[in-house]
Amino acid sequence: MSASREMEGIAVNLESARDLERRLEALERINRETERSYRRWRRAGIGLMGCVAIVGLAGAAAQKLATVEAREFVLRDDDGVMRASLAIRPDGTPGFGLFDKSGQVRLSFDLDAEGQAGMNLHDGSGALRAAVALRPDGTPGIGLFNDQGQVRASLDVGRDGSSGVNVYDEAGTLRAAMAMRPDATPAVGLFDEKGQVKRSIEIASSGGGTSAGPSSK
Repeated sequence: MSASREMEGIAVNLESARDLERRLEALERINRETERSYRRWRRAGIGLMGCVAIVGLAGAAAQKLATVEAREFVLRDDDGVMRASLAIRPDGTPGFGLFDKSGQVRLSFDLDAEGQAGMNLHDGSGALRAAVALRPDGTPGIGLFNDQGQVRASLDVGRDGSSGVNVYDEAGTLRAAMAMRPDATPAVGLFDEKGQVKRSIEIASSGGGTSAGPSSK
């Protein structure tokens, strides 16, 4: 029985949340100054609203959108807690993170150094609990993790056209797998604590019936 291979190297590329917490104080000061300037302009321009509207319409076609460039953008709530960050990390890869009210990362998107994309879901303690990623060979995978960050279940598609659902024990050893092999025949495998197959059920490609492998002693 050829069960689906264990999902290898899910490209979650988790950087420490601390890498996303670098502040852009200068950018924040600019934002505050812009907001104050807007308020002053608004107070001063109430009596000239009609004129301002005409001038604005006349000049709109000539205006160009401004470009703001930075290595990191940070959004904070009213308490100053970071709730979102878009940054270039120390290794040069981009990452986007969303944080809860305590500042703990809960959702992140990133590209690793090879350009592989990943989406990661974290629990309240920041532990990775689910990930959707493209592996280095371009094949997709979904991983579900326990509170220690150990993979417990995965769904993946191989380059050879096979697909599989895999279940792991607390040590991360593959214990059960259900796969659709490249020849479109299904198979189920049960594994021992060393990851060795102990029982298998499969259907022959000819459609001749179901076969079950005996338990190995």
